[in-house]
Amino acid sequence: MALGAWVLRAMAFFDRAGPLAYAMDYDEGVYFSAASLLLRGDLPYRDFIFVHPPGALLLWAPGAALTLGLDAATAYGVTRYLAATVGALCVFLAGRVAWRAWGPLAGCVAALAYATHPEAALVERGAFLEPLLNILCLGFANLWLASEPPSRARRIGAGVLLGLAVSVKLPGGLWLISALLARPWKESWRDGLTLALVAFATFVVVVGPLAALAPSEFFRDVITFQALRPSDGEQDRWLRLHEILHERRLGEVVLALVGLGVACVHAFRAPTPSRPAARFFAATFVLTVATFLASRTYWSQYNAHLAASEAVLAGLGASALHAFSLRWGRVASRAVAGLVLVAASLPGAWHVVQGSRQQFLDVVALANHVRTDVPRDACLFAFEPGQALVAGRLPMGATPVVDTYATMIQDAMSTGDRFPDTNEAFAAPEAQQALRVMLGSCRFVILGWQGTWQLTRESMPWFKKHFVRRFPPADTGGVGLWERRDGP
Repeated sequence: MALGAWVLRAMAFFDRAGPLAYAMDYDEGVYFSAASLLLRGDLPYRDFIFVHPPGALLLWAPGAALTLGLDAATAYGVTRYLAATVGALCVFLAGRVAWRAWGPLAGCVAALAYATHPEAALVERGAFLEPLLNILCLGFANLWLASEPPSRARRIGAGVLLGLAVSVKLPGGLWLISALLARPWKESWRDGLTLALVAFATFVVVVGPLAALAPSEFFRDVITFQALRPSDGEQDRWLRLHEILHERRLGEVVLALVGLGVACVHAFRAPTPSRPAARFFAATFVLTVATFLASRTYWSQYNAHLAASEAVLAGLGASALHAFSLRWGRVASRAVAGLVLVAASLPGAWHVVQGSRQQFLDVVALANHVRTDVPRDACLFAFEPGQALVAGRLPMGATPVVDTYATMIQDAMSTGDRFPDTNEAFAAPEAQQALRVMLGSCRFVILGWQGTWQLTRESMPWFKKHFVRRFPPADTGGVGLWERRDGP
């Protein structure tokens, strides 16, 4: 199943245009560019804004290191295949923990559910945070939820994986809360304390050196920004809940809710060997959903992290339904087993396949033009760093701008003002003035929908006054290359 999951993810790259023709999200361009700059000596927080802990930059470093000897576009193409491999390993880990807890059917259902989870498959085609977060959290769960008390080395290993998860994205800490609530193998409070201390020590080792070089900037970017950032994405909580439990994953969601109900019922019954696992993943699922609903910002791709607990709960739900069907006879129980296996992957598998067909050939054409017509030493500014990556370019300058979205919000908030949503923050004079300085420092600019969103009605005429569109020549919208009218 893990191999099949890899194919489902990598099939998006089998087009003759290669892996870079597949749709590139804003975030993945930011993370890969930041990891590449880190290896070149430009440090997050000190030299450029980065609003997450640095764990992901270190973990994606093997792919980013290829930029030191290869074209950045080639390196990122390889990294996309590595991301698909991370997704395949997540499928294996989800199936393994469910198999050990509730049997082969639960393991197969959990693996299928994760493999065909649309949002998980989407982010596991690029250098996002969620693939790393999921593999670390599922690896931690496999170590922590042992059928018998694990050795000291195993407990330490679990703590290291958990600390790495939090160093990638702070919500990884929710898995620590779940671990303490689950209390597998009747561990003592000392075991829980050991886990927390090892996780904290790992977090400090990973984050500390970079945070120590720019402590105030680290606190501003990672803590203050996330706490005070203006709202973005879907704000209606009911619509968020609909996205979280969307019908594109109907079979998986139904099985996961059955599993959640079973875990709640078992919580009030006599202890069984599998109860800690049920309690662990039920707590993780509930805490993750609550976090999504309470967050100031929510995008549907966040559901990719929910896939880790949702898929395992789907395995529990399938196991419970199959056990209930045994009273109806062998034929009925086999039919139920087949039904839950199909339900776990439908209609998610269809959406995964459809999603693999998103091709951005206009970005590829633009990249080819940049390679031939833009000098290598010329400053190129891209609102979406992924579009520059396709052309083999990384952010440039003494203070490279990797994340224009976060940079503009930071500039808007620098005066102490708070904004109800991102659009108002972008419209703030401080944000627009800083943006004009960034644009004025480069000869060439790649402008797409992201840049059109970030430029206000007042700034767009200024931009068109100072820049002329070079490719494609006709200003028909879409992504394009612009050059300063007054030269470099």
